[in-house]
Amino acid sequence: MRIVALAPERSANAAYRAVLPMQALAERGHDTEYLFWDESGPPPLERLRGADVVHAWRLFRGPTRRLAGALREAGTGFVFDNDDDMTRVPKGSPAYAEMKGARQQVARELTATMRLAQLTTTTCGELANRLRRLGGDVRVVENYVGPDFVRAREPSGGEVVVGWVAGGEHRGDLRDLRLRRTFETLLERHPHVRLVSVGLDLGVRSDRYAHRPPMNFWDLPDVIARFDLALAPIADVSFNRVRSNVKVKEYAAAGVPWLASPIGPYRDLGEEQGGRLVPDHGWDEALDELVADGAARAALAERASAWGRTQTVARNAAGWEAVFAEAAQRAGRTVSVSPAGRDAPEAPAADGGAGGARPRTVVPRPIAPATTAEEPASRPRRGLFRRRASG
Repeated sequence: MRIVALAPERSANAAYRAVLPMQALAERGHDTEYLFWDESGPPPLERLRGADVVHAWRLFRGPTRRLAGALREAGTGFVFDNDDDMTRVPKGSPAYAEMKGARQQVARELTATMRLAQLTTTTCGELANRLRRLGGDVRVVENYVGPDFVRAREPSGGEVVVGWVAGGEHRGDLRDLRLRRTFETLLERHPHVRLVSVGLDLGVRSDRYAHRPPMNFWDLPDVIARFDLALAPIADVSFNRVRSNVKVKEYAAAGVPWLASPIGPYRDLGEEQGGRLVPDHGWDEALDELVADGAARAALAERASAWGRTQTVARNAAGWEAVFAEAAQRAGRTVSVSPAGRDAPEAPAADGGAGGARPRTVVPRPIAPATTAEEPASRPRRGLFRRRASG
């Protein structure tokens, strides 16, 4: 297959939903390409000609809908990907003020885009259900880590380094779970413990706390590998219930044991995956126990590493392959998949069915040039969900 992925920003989320899948599918013999397009200019039509499928991550405004219509006319598959609930942004998120008054408009635009797509992809079942209620034919393909995350953890000597990689939208979690005081108490009780945050400044008052600003996504594996224990706390709010579970996969791939909230993406994970789930009021006890018990951390680290090695995008690329093959076939294209992909289960569909039309051979029509006139209600909103590496 010839597959082209489009993304409006260069971020950790774009890496997981566009860049890494294209790399993994290229390794399986497909012709793939990743392109940056933020809807502010004309789409890269010349690069899209001849594609069997175009995959658009978080692109759903007027320019994308016009492109999707042109692709449909040309007999090219179009897959829309959305990995967050854009209608329920938490108050702690930098995008909250911008989105607060635009939820209905965003919902309408998401619906319009999904109706033009052969398929929509997302990261978890609950978010898939929400998108289905907006009219999407949705498949779930989880986020999986790239090969650079799989490595041996770097021992820190006699210290225990506790780390949290957290974007700005986790301000609400820090507040709601009252974690600042929990962290300060942890450092007061345990002089051998250091705390590191990447992205969000936790405001902890201690000379053994270090804050690292948001960094390039591709540099994260080096930082995570220096943690002895990693955290993924989230409050029980609507937005968090549909998060991806990739944060603990990042930790586990480096052999780092983790603690996470029993909410949404993490609720079915636990010691078999190298971590423990912590209720809202149990963070003091959970942290105290693990920073003092090296044997328990070592046992969890071994399980984390074993599970993390199974959570790479290369080992799970068949899910993406099945989605793109189905979209191409629905568009009328005859495509082939790699031998490994033929025996792989299809990505989960609504009501358990695969859907799709019978494959047929067509001569694709040229992609018509997109119009330049902008619809008043579909101007691209700059800054939506722009995350750095701390995601």
